[in-house]
Amino acid sequence: MVSPKGRATDRERRLPNLAGIWTAGTLKFGCLAVVAESNMYKTEGIVLKEEDLGEADRIFSIFTKDFGKVRILGKGTRKIKAKLRAGLQPFHYIYLEFVSGKTFYIATEAMNIYTFSGLRNNLEKLNAVFYISDLLDKLVKEEKDQRIWYLISKILKKTEEPEFFGQRLGLLLRYFEWNLMDILGYHPQLYFCPNCQKKLFESKKLFFSAREGGILCQNCKNLDKKAKEIDQNLIKLLRLILERKKEILERLKLTEEIEKLKEISKYFLEFILEEELYVV
Repeated sequence: MVSPKGRATDRERRLPNLAGIWTAGTLKFGCLAVVAESNMYKTEGIVLKEEDLGEADRIFSIFTKDFGKVRILGKGTRKIKAKLRAGLQPFHYIYLEFVSGKTFYIATEAMNIYTFSGLRNNLEKLNAVFYISDLLDKLVKEEKDQRIWYLISKILKKTEEPEFFGQRLGLLLRYFEWNLMDILGYHPQLYFCPNCQKKLFESKKLFFSAREGGILCQNCKNLDKKAKEIDQNLIKLLRLILERKKEILERLKLTEEIEKLKEISKYFLEFILEEELYVV
């Protein structure tokens, strides 16, 4: 788009060329480079949450490729005709420009790259992405981490795929939870008892302890009265998830272990967050 006189306007000159974001219909995350000019920042981000501020504004929690999680003021975004309103929507993947303000960063540009429209009319998937965004907002502070960016991108794309529903969608959420916790440093010991350091044997009763950070053997289970008994199939599933084996998301035979893992996830996450959590 150019100005009526054939020259690009100032706004047009500073906007990125979004060509190449799509290749053969496939979304490619991370194609735009960050630019920092004085207090102006340009990056990509995924909008996690929003909250009203005053009569016309909103504060947005956005996980960005180059700066990690940031809180950004969208001035006037509660107004229907606001320029930034279309881009600053929950779960939109956007090109973002912002500047430093006295209290918040302030958005100056927000252009949609991908809106994940396939999630909007499916209540089960919508609940899943609300849970993902809430968990990210609670667990992630301001870490800039390419592994988190890649994980979010992959999980949101997978959530939109038609084969991910029911137990398969539940497995995807468990994959997200445990890999996010792992990236943030909460890596449970799944091969040796964290107390006595003895190898865990399949024939023995074992117990997952959030406080001790792993699976306690039968001799050490009394160290944590809140530890949850965990069977060998569940331990194997956890090991596969934390090895980041992508094929398990499509190929793993779904069993009752997925629901059992949800209980362990809730227990571990509530210990980390020190609050009750609704787990989808």
